[in-house]
Amino acid sequence: MNAARLILAGALLTSGYALYAKPAAHSVAPSAAELIAARQAGMDMSASSMTLLKNASANGVPLKNLAFPAGGLAKWAASLPTLFADSTKGAKSEAKAEVFTDRAGFNAKAQVYIIATKALAAAAAADDKPAFDAALASTGAACKGCHDAYKMPPPAKPG
Repeated sequence: MNAARLILAGALLTSGYALYAKPAAHSVAPSAAELIAARQAGMDMSASSMTLLKNASANGVPLKNLAFPAGGLAKWAASLPTLFADSTKGAKSEAKAEVFTDRAGFNAKAQVYIIATKALAAAAAADDKPAFDAALASTGAACKGCHDAYKMPPPAKPG
């Protein structure tokens, strides 16, 4: 009986220490620089995914094999608007000021992108080539439409 009590006491002490030693939960919002880095990395991955999807489809890769990258693109699209938090306003990036001054317009363009990428993922999963090609074109047009309105043009090359 004494051994059982010692084991129980040890377990309680260990549990109590574990609870005491556990770091306090706290949330730290990402900095403006971190949000900008995340959205720029996501934009790069988006462009890479679009190139992969376009080339793979053109080369006859079965669409079901493209469901994962198409689905990833749809997940990215859904998260994209949150990366343009007000805390990034005025920070050095390629975003025009209109992202923040015309939030309704920006969100509408983001919604077009979200819808197009969801259709792309659905078409890949369904192995529907005509729907996939149409959604791929819609996704590219959504990217261009948003960039034309809300992304700074690249700097002019000297010469």
